[in-house]
Amino acid sequence: MRWLVLFFVLVSNSLSAQEKILWVPLQGTVELGLSPYITRAVKYAEDNQFDAIVLDVETFGGRVDAAVVIRDALLNTKLLTVAWVNKRAISAGALISLACKKVFFSPGSTMGAATPIQMNPQGGAQPVENKFVSYFRAELGATAERNGRDRKVAEAMVKATEEIKGLVAKDDVLTLTDVTAKTVGFSDGTISSKDELFKALGFKEPTIEEFKINWAERIVRFLTDPTVSGALMTIGVLGVFIELQAPGFGLPGIVGITCFAIYFSAKFLVHLAGWEEVLLLILGIILLAVEFLFLPGTLIAGVLGAACMIAALVMAGISPKIPLDWSAPEIQNHLMGVGIAMVAMIFGLLLAAYFMVKNPRKTALVMSESLDRDKGFVSASDLSFLRDKVGTALTDLHPSGKCQFDQSSFEVISSGSFVKKDAHVRVVSVEGSKIVVEEFRK
Repeated sequence: MRWLVLFFVLVSNSLSAQEKILWVPLQGTVELGLSPYITRAVKYAEDNQFDAIVLDVETFGGRVDAAVVIRDALLNTKLLTVAWVNKRAISAGALISLACKKVFFSPGSTMGAATPIQMNPQGGAQPVENKFVSYFRAELGATAERNGRDRKVAEAMVKATEEIKGLVAKDDVLTLTDVTAKTVGFSDGTISSKDELFKALGFKEPTIEEFKINWAERIVRFLTDPTVSGALMTIGVLGVFIELQAPGFGLPGIVGITCFAIYFSAKFLVHLAGWEEVLLLILGIILLAVEFLFLPGTLIAGVLGAACMIAALVMAGISPKIPLDWSAPEIQNHLMGVGIAMVAMIFGLLLAAYFMVKNPRKTALVMSESLDRDKGFVSASDLSFLRDKVGTALTDLHPSGKCQFDQSSFEVISSGSFVKKDAHVRVVSVEGSKIVVEEFRK
């Protein structure tokens, strides 16, 4: 009986002693959709009592704010965290790797070159201002020091303030290889395979679980991509402005509001936007509606509305995880995206206005074929009889709308400023089906 009890105790101890490692691929660009994935992986490992988290790192870097979120999650956990630099950990990837308690390299791998850069209008890259460079140097230095590594070597990956003999000259940027990283104590070993890595960590036959990105995180990574995010912003702004200048509520408004909803939902999920930005956007749209529909020409509501919308879009791209520095690459790139959205919106509005003037919409009361005028219908092919006629605006004209002349209704275009409903108008020109009017004061 004792032997049986001993057997069950040994089996139980064997099962409980089974080592578990969570394998987390960290590959591609470090962007806002990646940080929720890594933080979720850390939480999963803690909740399920894993013995270690291994990051398989292969990245040229990316957003600093996303890297800082990942760095904090790795530093805050009590689990063993391991970075395997499998080819390269450049820029933001270096910060993430240094946040791990142990760092291994694969043969020929590199880590460093962490100077923050931004794209200039000519398409090239340039360093950001010293204020942000100083911040990122401090982040790398403090992270390395936290895990027992040389602070000055880590800071030199951003910019060396003094020469480090045999490594980097003053004012140069350091990139470590697997060999030099071992020399300066930034590498715990050069490893060629997973099995070698586990053996170096002291695990005999661990259970390996690969942590996969879920569908929601894939969608967020796609929607927070700068190109997609910029397109959503541009279409949203353009749709809302076109809708406010047209009577009723139609497709432009639906498309614009949908794009804004998707844009802010993605920013909300990666903690770039909160309810403040959403409420500011709604206030901006309301003020613009007041300007276009109730107080045309006053400009005050319109200017305030446009300012609220722009402020909401700008705020939705600024992370609270990094200092508010307008030279930061993330902020610079986001401001460029907002600027492009504004330019595209203005160009789209001008284009829409041009086509509205050239091709005004026909109503049911303006027929495309000739009928008897005595029956209340007119011919869209010959409207010259309307020239110099005086009528009444059936809708607001901004610039298009409907007017009534005699007993017939026509789609018209105002030649000047906004014309209110029920105002008297006079036809100043007729070109085919295009009827241009101006306000007429008796």
